[in-house]
Amino acid sequence: MTFSFQSRIGLGTWQMGEVARSEAEEIKAIEAAIQMGYRLIDTAEMYASGNAESLIGKALKIAGHSKRDQLQIVSKVLPSNASTKGTVAACEASIKRMSCDYIDCYLLHWQGSYSYEATIEGFLKLHERGLIRSYGISNFDTLDLQKWIAAENRIGAHERTVCNQVYYALNARGIEYDLIPLMQKQTMQLMAYSPLGTGDLVNHPDLKLIANTLGITPAQLALAWILRQPNAIAIPKSVNVKRLEENLVASHIQLDLKTLESLDKIFLPPTQKSPLMVI
Repeated sequence: MTFSFQSRIGLGTWQMGEVARSEAEEIKAIEAAIQMGYRLIDTAEMYASGNAESLIGKALKIAGHSKRDQLQIVSKVLPSNASTKGTVAACEASIKRMSCDYIDCYLLHWQGSYSYEATIEGFLKLHERGLIRSYGISNFDTLDLQKWIAAENRIGAHERTVCNQVYYALNARGIEYDLIPLMQKQTMQLMAYSPLGTGDLVNHPDLKLIANTLGITPAQLALAWILRQPNAIAIPKSVNVKRLEENLVASHIQLDLKTLESLDKIFLPPTQKSPLMVI
């Protein structure tokens, strides 16, 4: 599969579309992100029961649909819909909600009761029809990923998984132990959701101190740290235009060895296997 992501910082839309009175602000934020140069937007049929996808469609209409081909949109199928036919139907519904013609990368949101082969067959059918450009997975730990790869091999999939979207942040480093090495071996990109933690990370006093020394924000430091990983992508969510701008700048920040070593002393790397964290 020749698909690759254009950007290393994307816009996450989890929790958008859940409150009616916030929708205008959220649409404005998505449109502003597109205009300022974001080229990757992440969403899912689960987010606000499809309404997050609808907001993307509305933002695209405001930004101008000519912007669509400059963007890469990632969405996800719920495990409960992930039969072969269900995967196809769910993707078609997502495309309709976003008022676009295709999805750039379509993920299985997490493992469910349907066989991996069934879901992969659905992905392949969508790819053949031009409704998706690539496919991937989300919330897959090492053993799950190995089983998924084996399923691709069993059916002789002519396309392959391009990314695994998982929770990864300075204070959630467990995947470094064996999941990231396996993904790198498979040339599979890491897409980090909630890269700023669950809200407390950017207020960590030591992180603030290091960021201040470097003349950047704690969020920029946390994002730049994610991007030290080869082929890593971070998808922070914000509806604040100033923060959107700050987050985008993080893709151009290079952290030196001294800074990385300082962060390792505060946020310890894993020394043993731990279960995949999911939020």
